[in-house]
Amino acid sequence: MSQKKNKRVLSLFLSVVLIFGLLSACQSEPPNPEGSPSTDENQSNAGDVENSIIKEKRDIVILDPGGEQDMFDEIVRLFKDEYPDYVGEVVWIPASTGETVSKLVAERDAGKPYTTLCTNGYDTVAAGIDAGVYINLLEKYPDRFSEYIEQFNEDSKLQLDRALGYAIPHLNSIGGPMITYWPDKVQNPPKTLDELLEWCKENPGKFAYPRPSNSGAGYAWLQGLPYLAGEENPDDPTTWTKVWDYLKELDQYIDYYTTGSALLYRDFNEGTRWMITTAVGYETNQRVLGAMSPECKQLFLDDLHWVTDSNFWSIPTGLDPQDEELSCLFIEFTLRPEIQALLYDSGFMYPGPVIEGVTLEDAPQESQDALNAVLTEELKAGIENYPHVAPMTMSQLVDAMEMWDDLIGANKLK
Repeated sequence: MSQKKNKRVLSLFLSVVLIFGLLSACQSEPPNPEGSPSTDENQSNAGDVENSIIKEKRDIVILDPGGEQDMFDEIVRLFKDEYPDYVGEVVWIPASTGETVSKLVAERDAGKPYTTLCTNGYDTVAAGIDAGVYINLLEKYPDRFSEYIEQFNEDSKLQLDRALGYAIPHLNSIGGPMITYWPDKVQNPPKTLDELLEWCKENPGKFAYPRPSNSGAGYAWLQGLPYLAGEENPDDPTTWTKVWDYLKELDQYIDYYTTGSALLYRDFNEGTRWMITTAVGYETNQRVLGAMSPECKQLFLDDLHWVTDSNFWSIPTGLDPQDEELSCLFIEFTLRPEIQALLYDSGFMYPGPVIEGVTLEDAPQESQDALNAVLTEELKAGIENYPHVAPMTMSQLVDAMEMWDDLIGANKLK
């Protein structure tokens, strides 16, 4: 990738807030810091309390652009209970994608690492790879996580491949694109892209989707469109013709594009919009929290392909070996099936687990009750009836986002 392209990629990702991003560039990590244990030593001592390189309590400092702190309170408590001699405090630092990468770059350049672990969507992993701030976990520890990776469900295997070794998925969602609507306003919901366009012509300003580079719902919609439109190469936006023509025509009937899912849901809940694009996890969580009416309906256009989504763990470069070891140990802990069952939580990344066979029945009763109360029959059927595909690579998603900004909506943001 050229220097000019690298700058464009990093600039784009530093300007957006949390969504889900993608990966394509592969960089080798810098050499181990002086005194860092060899890969073999790290792997042979993984989880071995007596022989561990961790000799004193360490804090785990987690940059959290993934927004996961609330989900992990109980998991952190369990981890500290199991490793009381290793774990001091677990510090969570909220951050956007741009803030995360900027902070990690500053820490690296100053030679003063503070952050020891990151929660990531695709965007943050991608920007981190481009900035060279993450170690390649699977290259440095080729066998350490294999026990869990072998148990990954099919969607999570797709995510792992996209991460190129720099990140390990620990949360998995069906993703999108899905459409949510008010049934009293949309009495004959569209079933195809053409029908959606006709409906928008008859109801201008009542359909909306968010800017792709600022929203999981937006990026899922953009990546799902080439399947709905029948593009020959769905992963390469530079070859799309039907998608860009369609979005240009649709743009005539859209008032503006919100810079985030929350703003779009606000407009929808207020009745300003009657039909919006959504992502499964975010919407499920909104229903659990009572922020979305149970009267809302969900629909799935013909030829839908679910563009799956994940949150990942990544470890910054240049850490003290003991800090790196503790972060690896925490990653392993979160991939245990019994811990994965806790990640159903309140549907934030529904379903949540990356491990095959971890079902809602394995989750705490509170999660079972909350999710069973909001999971609709149409959603359950939609998840089963349509194929699941991996997101684009990082460079392809960056191209798609830049092209959307240039060709469609950058002058209509709100």
